[in-house]
Amino acid sequence: MTRKKNPTIITSIKPNNNFINSGMGNDNNFNDPNYINVVIDSGTMITFSSTCLMNVFKNFIIHNKIKLFVSNDVSDESVWKPIHNKRFALNAARIKHLFNKKLVNVISSNSELNSLELKILDLANNCFIGESGPIKILQRGEVEALVLSKAYNAKALFIDERTTRSLIENPLRLKQVLEKRQKQNIVMNKQKVNEFRELFSHLKVFRSVDIVALAYEQDLFDDELDHGKLELEAALYATKFAGCAVSEKEIEEYLHKNK
Repeated sequence: MTRKKNPTIITSIKPNNNFINSGMGNDNNFNDPNYINVVIDSGTMITFSSTCLMNVFKNFIIHNKIKLFVSNDVSDESVWKPIHNKRFALNAARIKHLFNKKLVNVISSNSELNSLELKILDLANNCFIGESGPIKILQRGEVEALVLSKAYNAKALFIDERTTRSLIENPLRLKQVLEKRQKQNIVMNKQKVNEFRELFSHLKVFRSVDIVALAYEQDLFDDELDHGKLELEAALYATKFAGCAVSEKEIEEYLHKNK
């Protein structure tokens, strides 16, 4: 079956030499201009493992020459802690297989990453002001993916969590969501929001549902499912029910696009 052209995220990149010189990014493919650096959050990996779509995801990574990065904490959260729980061990083992196949690079923290993390946390958690002061919208675990994205000049971030994506793409919508959730008027600090968005102006955010749709367009379902609309619909809804932040309207738009 003929593969379609790569999606728009597949572009050449240049690594951040400050972080390479600190001892990270020594893999042979890191400087290969044919590879694209992408950071993935634990939630997205768990979505693929729990929906039995890991083969589709692996095909997508390999076909598009994607180099994945995760933090140590994400590897603990998605593999090493749940693998000792009988209920979640199989999902964790599927993700562990990605690590063993060298499809995911686990990055240890250091002083430079810690400093960047504090900067991003301070920006994000001062973007919106409620009646009692700044509203804490991001935790350390959520920011780690953003830190690696900046440090490794990633062109894309794979994350299913809604807040991070909204802050980058649509902070006004996030403000409205916060006001509805907290039942109070909220002021958006435009300077902080702009500083935050400027940090990640290069970054495209993809959810597991977006990756599934792209994989379908590239005919990459082969090792898991037939290439059909029924299979696409089932896979898209599986990501939703696994926790991906996606509306039924968005799923219907994907289905309409891939008639």
